Amino acid sequence: MKKILIIAASLFLSSTTATQTVNAQDSDRLTVVELFTSQGCSSCPPADAALRALRDHPDMLTLSWAVDYWDRLGWEDTFAHPHYSMRQAAYNKRFGRGGVYTPQMVFDGRFQSVGSNQSDVREAVEAARSESRLTVSPTLVSDGTSITLRLPQTDVPEDIAIVTVWYLGDATVEIGDGENSGRSLHYTNVVRLSDMLPDWDGSAMDYTLEVKTGRDAGADHLAVLLQQGYYHGTIVGATRIALNAAPTASSDR
Repeated sequence: MKKILIIAASLFLSSTTATQTVNAQDSDRLTVVELFTSQGCSSCPPADAALRALRDHPDMLTLSWAVDYWDRLGWEDTFAHPHYSMRQAAYNKRFGRGGVYTPQMVFDGRFQSVGSNQSDVREAVEAARSESRLTVSPTLVSDGTSITLRLPQTDVPEDIAIVTVWYLGDATVEIGDGENSGRSLHYTNVVRLSDMLPDWDGSAMDYTLEVKTGRDAGADHLAVLLQQGYYHGTIVGATRIALNAAPTASSDR
C-alpha cells in the first residue's frame, strides 16, 4: 500500500489550500475523480490508497462511493448505499459497458478505468484535464451554520443537474468478515449523503444548504457537482468546502 501511495503521489506533486470562499477557478478547474469501491472487495484497497494520494492535488476533487453489491459475501459495507451502486450502473450504461465492477474510477463523468491500474489512471486523468468542454465555476460560501452555493449566469446548452455530496475526509474501518476479514482499512473522502437540487438553466442563482445536514450524515465536507444528463452525466463544474470552516478560516481539501 505504501508503494501505491508513493507512485500515485509522484504523479501529482503540488499541494495548496483553498480559502473559505471556494471557487472552481482558484486553482484552475477541478478534475473530479470518483472511485466505486467496497469494504468487501479484496482488490479495492490498492485503489483506495491511490485515491488517498490523488486527493492532495489542488486541482483534484476525489470521492469514494461505497457500493452495496459485495455485501452478499458476508460483510455489509458500513458506508454503502444502493443509490451509489445505481450511480455507478448509470455511468457504465452511458459508457456502453455491460455491467459494473470494483474498483472503478470515473473521471469528470467522461472516462473510466480500473482504479488500481496506475498507468490507466494516469492516462484517464490526462484525458480529462485536456478535454475541451463547457466549464462552470460554482462558488461555496459558509457562515458556519449554512452554506450558500452561488452559480454565475452561464450560457448552457441544456439544463444542468446539481448534485450535492456530503463526505467524510478520513475513516478507518476494522473489517470483520468477507474477503478483507481481519484487515484495518483506511478510506478518504467517503460519501455519506448525496442529493439533488432543482435543475439549473444557467441563470444566476443562489441555493442555501444547512451545515447540520452534513454533520447529521457523519460528513465533514460538502462538494457540489454540476452534471449534464442528470445525476450521471458529464461533469462541467465542481467545488468543495469543509464544514468546520469559519468565515475567516481556510477550507480543507
